[in-house]
Amino acid sequence: MKIKYHKKIRLDSEIYKTPDLPCSITICTRKRKPIFNNKKLAEECLDLMKKFSLENNIPIYAYCIMPDHIHLLLCASEQIGIIEFISRLKNLTTRIAWKHNFKGKIWQKSFYDHFLRKDEDNQKVATYIVNNPVRKGLVQDWRDYPFCGSLVFDLD
Repeated sequence: MKIKYHKKIRLDSEIYKTPDLPCSITICTRKRKPIFNNKKLAEECLDLMKKFSLENNIPIYAYCIMPDHIHLLLCASEQIGIIEFISRLKNLTTRIAWKHNFKGKIWQKSFYDHFLRKDEDNQKVATYIVNNPVRKGLVQDWRDYPFCGSLVFDLD
């Protein structure tokens, strides 16, 4: 009998609740299905993410919705920690996907995170994130990709 172990990948839970500590997040779709090729779904999920972050005072320094994953650079707020924010965001976006006739789970079980070190510049990391569609060959300039930007910085 083969026992499946789940590797603990999280840091201490308190770090995810610390405001002003920038964290880069990558959330992948289940089995890397490119569900966000559905532009209407991507638009609705982006609108929800913007609204949800404003309601919870979560600063999103950069976001990029790719066909099969989402990149975020954000911090916790006094109201909500990063883990809870991502969990609720995944739940709410799943409900939107169901309205677009997607079935079952749309997200991988967890997410990848990287807390920025003191020598890492928020704006440089934000610029790196929004350039993801350029590196993937989807557009020549990130400004031409409708699903990336910042709710904090003027990246132009």
